[in-house]
Amino acid sequence: MRETLSPSRMELIRLREQLNTTKRGHKLLKDKQDEFIHRFVKIIKKYKELRIDVENKVLNLIKYYQMTLTKMPEDTINNYLKELKPTTNLKVSVTKLMGVELPLVDIDFKSDNNYDYNFLETSASFDLLLNFSNNLLEFLLNLAELETKVEKMIIEIEKSKRRVNAIENIVIKEIEEQIRVIRMKLSDLERSNTIRMMKSKEIITSKE
Repeated sequence: MRETLSPSRMELIRLREQLNTTKRGHKLLKDKQDEFIHRFVKIIKKYKELRIDVENKVLNLIKYYQMTLTKMPEDTINNYLKELKPTTNLKVSVTKLMGVELPLVDIDFKSDNNYDYNFLETSASFDLLLNFSNNLLEFLLNLAELETKVEKMIIEIEKSKRRVNAIENIVIKEIEEQIRVIRMKLSDLERSNTIRMMKSKEIITSKE
């Protein structure tokens, strides 16, 4: 609160206008925060569903890898997986959600289904392992994109909450207190003026 307040009606009018403007700004900010949280809930739901899906795919990948190990040497498996990995081009850009910058990953996933490897050296489980390994990468990248969005949105929600609370609990209350003080001072001045007028009237009356 300011140390000195001018106890005038002009100052009172100014503070009332400032209070109304601040309350309107607070409402707009609160509405924006609520809408942002609403969109965040949708994204976090999508993220959780994809995370569960990816976890299941990873478990399947491990299962087929373990099955393949019983049929093929580990070095042979790993060498084939390195040689037969798909070509993936990534383009990372930024999109905006209500003014907040969020990552956007564009995946150009190219995989040659005509794999060139010795079928006599590999097992049926290796074919499944190779398929799961190639498909998993795209899901992992999508999950990473959503996870980054969630983290950034959480940070923005916390910042927004602090701003809304500061306006509501500090700025608005401070202006309301300033208005209360000025109104109290104006009331005191009016009483003082009334008393002076009454005394002046008494003096004039007594002289008459």
